[in-house]
Amino acid sequence: MHHPAAYHPGPPPPTPEERLLALNEDEWEEFIKACAEQLRTEGKYVLVKHLGGAGDKGRDIGGYSQNQAIEDTWDLYQAKCYATPLAPSHFEPELAKFVTNVWNKSYARPRNYFLCASRGAGTSLFDLLANPGELGPWILKQWKDKNGDFRSFKQALTPELEAFMGTFPFQIVKEITPSALLEIHSHNHVQHWEKFGALPVRGPDPDIPSSPTTAEQTYVGALLKVYGEEAGTTVSDVAAIPSKHRKHFSAQRRVFYSAEGLSRFSRDKLPGAFGALLNEVEAGIGPVLYAPYPTGMNRLTETMKFTSSLKIELNALKSRLQAADLLGTCHHLANQGRITWIDDESDTPAV
Repeated sequence: MHHPAAYHPGPPPPTPEERLLALNEDEWEEFIKACAEQLRTEGKYVLVKHLGGAGDKGRDIGGYSQNQAIEDTWDLYQAKCYATPLAPSHFEPELAKFVTNVWNKSYARPRNYFLCASRGAGTSLFDLLANPGELGPWILKQWKDKNGDFRSFKQALTPELEAFMGTFPFQIVKEITPSALLEIHSHNHVQHWEKFGALPVRGPDPDIPSSPTTAEQTYVGALLKVYGEEAGTTVSDVAAIPSKHRKHFSAQRRVFYSAEGLSRFSRDKLPGAFGALLNEVEAGIGPVLYAPYPTGMNRLTETMKFTSSLKIELNALKSRLQAADLLGTCHHLANQGRITWIDDESDTPAV
């Protein structure tokens, strides 16, 4: 008997860390700026300025705690996009340029000098940054050995500059690793999803109130009609639901609130995605929902059964779906008046 070859699902999608490595120099600077902007929204800065380019004096991004950039009130972000982890030789001209510009008062000394290398600092540079007592003597030695010529930056080592370096607080020079930058960036859930395809973990669903709220009125009313048709009488409120349908009603509220949890997750982390999911479900269930049925309960049961089998592939929320979510979307559609369970000659589906 012939067995077809197993279907290969393809490689897993790139991780945020892998996507980060694909950024070019300009994109890396924009990423650093986005991280600083996120810190601004969190209250760390009042202003973020992209300074990179000709004449930046060793400043790519500035994060300012006040509008006047006086000493120790701003942070300097230096973006370095290299194909390998950053070595001390890569950092020499940048550090020399920075110290010189503070010395000659081109700008006020920042509170922090953050080195942001796309592949991080290599071991040797990491050891220097981790021991700021060694960083000053090291750059001074390089300055003397190279006679102030750092290839991309040249500055003679005058006695005044050497004395300035002797008191310079090199502990302000620090690395921010790519993983730390990704963590900052992830606080902006929408932007993080758009750039890296990563969503945060979904929190717990909201508690189910003991009695339906006014926000549940429409879908609950649609269910009361179903129970009324089954009982051959009008079921005017929840208290009048026949005993044989009460567990059924409780189960419908549970799936509604499961989908409500997804809706709130979308609202906070990915606005618009839950609405797109409702549109997809509405389109998917149409052929089953609008088939002829002897009762509303038959329509509800068959539609819910079919809904649970829908395959959601393109919506960004697919990785956060829980078992009851798709069932609950039916009641969210009913709550918006987009679907009903009882045949009514005046109810015609939208074309």
